[in-house]
Amino acid sequence: MTDEHITSRLHGIMPAAVTPARADGELDLEGLAANVRAWRGLGLRGYLVLGSTGELPLLSELERMLVVEVTRREVPDDQLLIVGTGLQSTRATVEFTRRVADVGADAALVVTPNYYISQLNVDAFVRHYTDVADASPIPVLLYSVPSLTGVTLPAEAIIELAQHPNIVGIKDSSGSPRSLHTVRRHVPDDFAIFSGSAVYSLGALADGAANGLILAIANVAPELCVALYRAVREENLKGAQDAHQRLMALHEAVAPYGVGGIKAAVEARGWHGGPPRAPLAVPDDRALATICQAVAEFAAP
Repeated sequence: MTDEHITSRLHGIMPAAVTPARADGELDLEGLAANVRAWRGLGLRGYLVLGSTGELPLLSELERMLVVEVTRREVPDDQLLIVGTGLQSTRATVEFTRRVADVGADAALVVTPNYYISQLNVDAFVRHYTDVADASPIPVLLYSVPSLTGVTLPAEAIIELAQHPNIVGIKDSSGSPRSLHTVRRHVPDDFAIFSGSAVYSLGALADGAANGLILAIANVAPELCVALYRAVREENLKGAQDAHQRLMALHEAVAPYGVGGIKAAVEARGWHGGPPRAPLAVPDDRALATICQAVAEFAAP
């Protein structure tokens, strides 16, 4: 697959996939494969593994590669496999990106480094992402998720980096409409913008700021996310509003409990989630009841 083919397919809905685990905390690789098989026919454009919801920072190097290898075997040619490869150093990010490229990842999603936050400015981000993109055998997408990293990738850095031939898009999870619109106005037309905010999903699609959505809640309701996207594309405002309203009811029940909440909701759908890795926690019994009720109401005919 050429880079041009990948670029032309960077739109639509992708789940920020969970990394299933067994009760003992070990990876549930069979469950991961089963999840992808269950999702394959639901209209998704592809899958992001090892993103924030995929618990990248909490997995060992071996576990990360196993996740990529297992997922790659299950993803058909007409869907994309994007892998989160962002680590704290440029060198480690380059090495990991090369390794996932070797086993068939279509693109890399690179989160902002954040540990030395006081030293991370526009110049530092531009150097980091330029070096990664120069060395990467596969296209690179930027990833800004300030709620988790404490770092917002500045719009001026995104706009400059968007000129790099191997930086093809961004997942913006800032939830800031102003940021998306500023970027959209100043980047090439083929630079893909994905919103990672379920709350802003309808607005991001309807006002043309985003090409698609990469969402944690798409693990639980991939069909509903796809319906929202298609309704916007078909200019069916009522259908889009209805889909977004249902999505928000589910999101509001699940999101407060973080990765553990998403994984519990995935389990409630009959798919594979399991516990998150410590120090993240499984929701308590009261929260689990709320999550299961919300999933049951979503899934009811």
